[in-house]
Amino acid sequence: MRVTIRDVARQAGVSVKTVSRVINGDGPVREATRRRVRAVIEALHYRPNAVARSLVTRRTMTLGLLIADVTNPFFPEVVRGVEDAGKAAGYTVLLGNTDEDPAQEERYLTLMQERQVDGLVLSGSRVEEGVLKAVADSGPWMVLINRQVRHPRILSILVDNADATAQATAFLIRRGHRRIAYLLGPSRAEAAQLRFEGYRRALQNHGIPFLPAYVVQEIPRMEGGRRAMERLLALPLPPTAVVAYNDLMAIGAMEAIREAGRRVPEDIAVVGFDDIVLAAYAIPPLTTVRVPKYQMGYKAAAALIDAIRSGRASQRVIRFKGEMVVRRSA
Repeated sequence: MRVTIRDVARQAGVSVKTVSRVINGDGPVREATRRRVRAVIEALHYRPNAVARSLVTRRTMTLGLLIADVTNPFFPEVVRGVEDAGKAAGYTVLLGNTDEDPAQEERYLTLMQERQVDGLVLSGSRVEEGVLKAVADSGPWMVLINRQVRHPRILSILVDNADATAQATAFLIRRGHRRIAYLLGPSRAEAAQLRFEGYRRALQNHGIPFLPAYVVQEIPRMEGGRRAMERLLALPLPPTAVVAYNDLMAIGAMEAIREAGRRVPEDIAVVGFDDIVLAAYAIPPLTTVRVPKYQMGYKAAAALIDAIRSGRASQRVIRFKGEMVVRRSA
């Protein structure tokens, strides 16, 4: 038969309320009593009934985590950070892959609300701003990674995307490049637009004309980078350097350059963004902007849990810096 909280209370010689306080870590309980209750819990192999517990506490001790692309090596580190922070606070994380599809993201948002998650972390969100605000109005606290939406129950974890890409572009300019192309990411991604702005700003600051033909938008995967680079190579005057929205596009671009019989970086230099694990093992190793992916995920979950517990946001926007990692592709 299933061991109940009443069984634990009876064996420990305390009230049900005291056992509940020990389990939930709230309310005054003497240390000797706490140790005795814990010992009985272990001896009886008692596991709290999550449903019953949620009815009392009005919390399910679960977080929802939506990521844009489970195949992109950027996201596993974010997921690990969220999971580690959640686990440390006693939370379970439910994961959903939106596959860069706003409609799929909306379906997951509905599902997470139906599961009554206590909070949501969205990394790579693509849905309309109004959808996120509607969820936050009636649902759980929310943290967005790499996106900002102004709402009292929505927090943001951001990288200085524009500044980081401006630095990457300026790095190529200092290397003597003037024909610098940009591989643009998803149109719905706030990070993509900010990184593009950084690219344009660097060109302007160094007196280099912006050429629309040198900007190609594609899906943020290796095949997208490859297709984008093929279009750039077909231009009458191809670029001598490329800045990519992310590392996957950069690696795809390098493959297209090699297949065209050209060399990286001797003929065309390439710079990525994110510093995923694959970047160091690309051929040649990829120069890129390093983003603290694990720390962003951990901080997102920690800030979310703090807001859930306190009912307020101590810090609405948390910013991280990108860092240039120079290898051999540029």
